Formats: sequence, structure tokens, C-alpha cells
Amino acid sequence: MKHLVLLHGWAMHSGLWGDFATQLSQHYRVTLVDLPWRDNLEAISDEIVAALDDEPFYLLGWSLGGTVALDIAARYTKRVKGVVLLATNPCFVEKENWAGMAFETFIAFSEQLHANSVTTLQRFLALQLQGSQTFLKDVKARFALKPTPELTNLETSLALLKTSDLRVVLMNLKCPISAILSDNDALIPVEISEQMQMFQPNLQLIILKNATHIPFVTQPENCLNSIHNFLNVIR
Repeated sequence: MKHLVLLHGWAMHSGLWGDFATQLSQHYRVTLVDLPWRDNLEAISDEIVAALDDEPFYLLGWSLGGTVALDIAARYTKRVKGVVLLATNPCFVEKENWAGMAFETFIAFSEQLHANSVTTLQRFLALQLQGSQTFLKDVKARFALKPTPELTNLETSLALLKTSDLRVVLMNLKCPISAILSDNDALIPVEISEQMQMFQPNLQLIILKNATHIPFVTQPENCLNSIHNFLNVIR
């Protein structure tokens, strides 16, 4: 059975995966990881890998978790068998000729977080779901399963999103890689799909319709099928 390691997004925790992780565990040996609070990407990756057994594994990284997954895959080439990037931008903040969150928007969000982290995180949950009340109650309940991270930890990990640029890593990655994006993601512009494929022609790209930034909540069946179709053909 393939070992699948799940890496969550910014400010979240492994409890956000909910039933989706349970469904995955029917097909794979699933390990849920809570991202450690560190001030650099390499330290986060090293701590995660050190906690795993010595067997090869596959990575499923959602949002910031996808950034971590890219770093792990690039530096632990003999361990990582494949990577699924879920609602992930290898360069989160926009650059010249690369779509992403506008720098001014990112700074404004950072300032809001510093001023009132509790309110900002609640708004962030709604933003990830495009304000859909159908799913928001469930996601808020999952989020409340663990204590809210301290502000210093939130700001430290947010800084990683501002500074991390894994485009060259994506370009040079040798293991099989898939990216699952949504055409209705408030945080990750779907335009990066063409740019990602230019950087990595072997990328398997799936674009879900109206799946938001948390596709494993809003479209779990389509998300599961996309993951299965990718993992079932690689060894």
C-alpha cells in the first residue's frame, strides 16, 4: 500500500482534512502531519521527514503544504515517489510574468492579521470557500478542533509564503507530479496552470470547476478521483 503524507495549508492543521483523509486511508497508508513552526522552509521539511519511517512516500500538499512538498521532493529525491500539489502556487506572491497574490494585498492581509488575528482567520476561512455558507460551518468546526496558533507562529509561516519561490524546483523535479487547481480559487489564480506546465512539461494538470481553495471539502469526490488517477499509474 502506498504511503501518502498529507501536508496542510497556512494557519490550518491536520484536522482540516476530516473525512477526506479517512477516504484516502481506504486506498493508501495515510500519515497526517501538522506543519512545525519554523522560520525557514528547509527546517520544516527536515523535521517532517525525520518523523517518518524509512520507506518511500508520496506527498499531498495543500496550499502552503504544497510549497513544503516541493522542497521535500527536491531535497529528498530517493525518498519521494510522487507529489500532488493541491491548490498550490509555487510562487504565491505575484512576480513579473507570474500570476499570484498582489504584493499590496498580501501586505494588507499581514497587517490585518497583526491587528486582529482571530477575526482575520475567520475571514480567511470564508475567503477560502468563497463565502459559501454550505461548507463554512463544517470547516469552522474542523478548524476549532485544535487551538488557534499563536500570532508569532502565524506571522512566521506567512512570511514563508511571501518569500518562497519554488518555480525552479518545479522545473527540475524528476519524480511524477500532479497539480489540482480550481477555476474559482480566491487565493490561487488559475492562470498559473499554463505557466506551471511551461516550467514542468511532465506535470499532470487537473482544473476543477468551482472547487474553491479547499477542493477536498467542496468537491471531495472529484478531488479523490484526480488523486487516484495520478497515484494509480505511478510506482
